[in-house]
This record gives sequence, C-alpha cells and structure tokens, in this order.
Amino acid sequence: MKILICEDHELFRDGLRMLLHEAAPQAHILEAGSFPQVTKQLAAHPDVALVLFDIQMPGTEGLQGLKDVKSRYPALPLVVISTLDHNASIEQMLQLGADGFIAKTCEKPVMLKALQDVLAGEEVVVSGGHSEDAIVLSPRQLDTLMLLAQGMTNKDIASRLGISSATVREYVSYIIKRFDCENRTQAVLKARQLGYILD
Repeated sequence: MKILICEDHELFRDGLRMLLHEAAPQAHILEAGSFPQVTKQLAAHPDVALVLFDIQMPGTEGLQGLKDVKSRYPALPLVVISTLDHNASIEQMLQLGADGFIAKTCEKPVMLKALQDVLAGEEVVVSGGHSEDAIVLSPRQLDTLMLLAQGMTNKDIASRLGISSATVREYVSYIIKRFDCENRTQAVLKARQLGYILD
C-alpha cells in the first residue's frame, strides 16, 4: 500500500511518517512538500491508496489544492490533516470531496487511532488537542450539526437525512456532549467558533 504525505513542514512530515509506520508497518510512504510535488507524485504513482493532505502548502491557496486533487482523482481517498483557520471549515472540505479531517493539534494517541480508522476504510473527523478533549464526529453527525445550525428540528433533520428521529436524538445528544455544552444552541455556537461551521 502506498500512502502520500502532503505536508510542507519537514518535522511534521517526519512525525506523520513515524505514526504511519506504527499504524501500517507494511505501507510504502511517499512525501510531497509543495503542491507541484503532490501532482508529480500522484502522476508517477497511480496506485497511491491514501493521501494525507495539508491544505496550506506552497503552490496552492485556500482549498484550491484539495479541489484540484479531487477533480483529477475523485475516487482517491484523501484525508485533510491541518489546522483549522477562518478561511475554511471542515464542512467545506468534506463538500469538496475530502474523506475526513484530522486536526494537527491532536495528541499522538488520538491521531494514531484516527489514522488506523482511516486505513480501515472509515471516515473520520477529529479535532481537539488532548485525548479527552478530542471532538470526533462521523460524517453523519457532522451533517446533523450543519442542519442544527440551520435551525432544523429533529424531525426535519431525520427527514432530510433519511434516518430515524431516535438516531437524530442520539446524534444531537452526542454533539452537545462532545462540544461540552448544555443545549443545541450553545453547541452550534461553539462549533462555529472552532471552525466546524462557516456561515
């Protein structure tokens, strides 16, 4: 299995490589320190099985690099590993085709578990520094959060997502708990502050 690390900071690349060797000892690790190198590596290695992608790299701006890779290789699993900023949200990254998000601020055990989940074919959305503080949402939970932000009721969300009201209640309860809030309004506000939602 070939995994491409797209990251311009050499120290972080080294750290990711060590984590990947722990998560997938047999993996062949490729690296790219700029967006032009990303396109070269993908062209030279059409059998890459996973891309770990930092959206802030030389040679591209904002989410353009993510757009370019997913438009050329729509079936290629790509997980963003980056810091959240005010110019992009996790929601936008997933809408553009990212298969997950892992915050750079995660502690090693959290990131290792997230990488293992990714390699097992799961979609992951992980934010937060300390293990006990890490906010991990599934894509469905993230969808629920976005609809909460639009002021939808549980019944409306269930109808929109094609799931039961009981499942929506579980998702909402989990979201409120993970964002350490008392109600859905507070959870949406905190999610905006943390970059999960952009209006």
